This record gives sequence, C-alpha cells and structure tokens, in this order.
Amino acid sequence: MSKEKNRKQKVFIAILALFFVILSFMIFDADKYGLCSTHSEHCFFDGWRFSVAEPLFIMSVGLFFTSLLTFFISVHIFKKWLIFTSVWMVATAIFIILAPIRARDYFNLGPTKESVSTWMSSLFAIISILMFIIMRIREREKTHSKK
Repeated sequence: MSKEKNRKQKVFIAILALFFVILSFMIFDADKYGLCSTHSEHCFFDGWRFSVAEPLFIMSVGLFFTSLLTFFISVHIFKKWLIFTSVWMVATAIFIILAPIRARDYFNLGPTKESVSTWMSSLFAIISILMFIIMRIREREKTHSKK
C-alpha cells in the first residue's frame, strides 16, 4: 500500500467519523437545525434521538479521536487496526440494536443504548491506544534486533 493511499484512508476514516458526529448531533437537536417542520408538533427525528443519535454520537466521538491517532502509526499497524475497527463497530452496532432505549427495572440498572455505546466506545478507545502502543513497541524491537 502506498503512503499516499494509506494517508487518504486515514483522512477518509477521520472525516467519516466527524460526519457521523455532526449528523448525530443534528438529529438529536433536529428542531434547532431546521430538520423538522415548523408547522407540526411532531418531528420525524423525535424517535431517533435516544435510539439512534445518542449511541451514534458516542461511538463516532471514540472513532474520531482514535482515527486521529492513526496519523502517527505505520501502515502495518494501521491495517491491523482497520480490521479490528471493522469487527468492533459491527459488534457494537449489534449490541446497541439489541439494547433497550431505557432501563426496564425499577432502579434503572439495566443496560441501555446509551450505556452500551458509552462502554463500547470507551473500550474501543482504550484497546486501540493499547494496540498502537504495543504494536509500536514490537515494531521497534524488530527493527533494533535486525541491526
């Protein structure tokens, strides 16, 4: 993979994550951004606020910040991170879809879409950073052992 193609992929992922941050923010506050009809009491996006916009925002923020870190890693590490990210995002989407919007018990202790997305986004960021560090250390050790 050429460095130019690799850089374009990194920029694309960062822009895509930022797009989802902005999109989810706009859906969450659809009235403010003119996405709802001023002549109607109900907005199409009302049902999406907590079921789609909030989890999407939380996951996109985690992806955006870790994608910025990819500009400081090698192509080899980036490829592995991209595979990890693809699998993680699909798994996260499934968990969020299966989670209820609100907790169903009296004490509000059950998992919700918000809590699942927060936990998965936090774990994603932590694992990604650890992955970058560990793989970078291994990469350096390989180059030093070859000399």
